[in-house]
Amino acid sequence: SPFMGAVHGVHLKYVAASLACAASACSLSAEAFPLSVALLWYATATYMLIAALFVARVGMWLIGKSPETGQLPGWSFVVWSAFHLLNWAYTALSHRLRRSHGSPVATEVVPGWWIGGRYAAQLKRKWALTIDLTCEFPEGCYATSAQYLLLPCWDGVPPSPSQIEHAAQAALRCHRLGPVMVHCAHGRGRSTTVMVACLVRAGVYTHWEDAFFAAKERRPVIALNKKMRTALTQWQHQYGPCSPSGLSGANRGGAPDSDCVG
Repeated sequence: SPFMGAVHGVHLKYVAASLACAASACSLSAEAFPLSVALLWYATATYMLIAALFVARVGMWLIGKSPETGQLPGWSFVVWSAFHLLNWAYTALSHRLRRSHGSPVATEVVPGWWIGGRYAAQLKRKWALTIDLTCEFPEGCYATSAQYLLLPCWDGVPPSPSQIEHAAQAALRCHRLGPVMVHCAHGRGRSTTVMVACLVRAGVYTHWEDAFFAAKERRPVIALNKKMRTALTQWQHQYGPCSPSGLSGANRGGAPDSDCVG
């Protein structure tokens, strides 16, 4: 399927990490290596809890990311150190591999509309709005964004249809003021889910599938898993296509608002 390739079963990564840490803890002597054993059991519990939260699609707020600034508090790196260590290492490795294959940190899929990953800040561009789909990384584009909207999602898990609509409406208003960045960790699934809805709501395309195929021509690495496709189908069924002007009723004819997220 042309949609496939987005992350699937990400929770299994944490299940595997939990089992590996448990096995390592059991192989060590608690008397000889008390601290190492304690840390391994802590990591075991952390990874298993995160896996459960992924499956339930809840608990993103536990990581502590600020909806105002997108930053992570210091306590998060202590309490969730195992979670952050695995994510940072995995994403850094993935980023390096993709860069070696010519995949940019972000792509302008339609003039003024950008899909990117957590390293999108390397572009050093100014954004009218940054929509952040991560709960696991501090926001890098905040300082160069006039407006910031956080929709925290676990990796591979899409926002709800109502969240998708909220983001699309905010992007539509802000796009009148400048370019819009939508990013997740890798610039593949979560960010694409929201971006294709933005393009439909802006009147560029009439259906999310058309927007997806057009965006994929510009950024081939994007993909949507089944949960993402279902969320978009529900979103378009519930909220309908754009109006002829590209604006939904609440915003039609309005002047650009400097607080376009509200």
